[in-house]
Amino acid sequence: RDWMRTNYGEHFDASFGPKWGKTLVSATAGSMIGIGEVVLLPLDALKVKAQTAPEQLRGRGVVEIFTKEGWSLYRGVGWTVARNAPGSFALFGGNAAAKSFMGISESQHATWTQDAIASCVGATASIAVAQPLDVVKTRVQNRPFNSPESGVSIILSLVRNEGFGAFFKGLTPKILVVGPKLVFSFTV
Repeated sequence: RDWMRTNYGEHFDASFGPKWGKTLVSATAGSMIGIGEVVLLPLDALKVKAQTAPEQLRGRGVVEIFTKEGWSLYRGVGWTVARNAPGSFALFGGNAAAKSFMGISESQHATWTQDAIASCVGATASIAVAQPLDVVKTRVQNRPFNSPESGVSIILSLVRNEGFGAFFKGLTPKILVVGPKLVFSFTV
């Protein structure tokens, strides 16, 4: 955020006004970080498989999996970027907007309570925006290593068999868990 503020802050302020410019700098910086997280996608893919299809990993070591599966561990990278970019934009933008709404400027330190409220606002915004694509990404990662099924075919099957509500499966528990968890990330 500081790099974005230093290099592009004046442009954002001139385009959106000082209040929204600062919020959008935070949101854009968050989005860039979210996109950069794709380098960790193989670890996320293994976590998803361990949680949902442990038989695909049973009896195999991490080195063997990385060696044998290689780039297929990055399956779903496009869906991950499509989820992370707006999700992280909403997370950091929501956090910054909530602080701005509470009258906290960048030069002020928020109290623990203000940080907690802002974190929950950002987390709720992020989850609501990213949840549909998170469902797709998780299903792409969950399929067997040798499955050629595309994300688009997963979406079509999801809508046909489960309806549009399936894109928001698990939304409430996720908000109840991630909101408080982010309070500690933003305040500690």
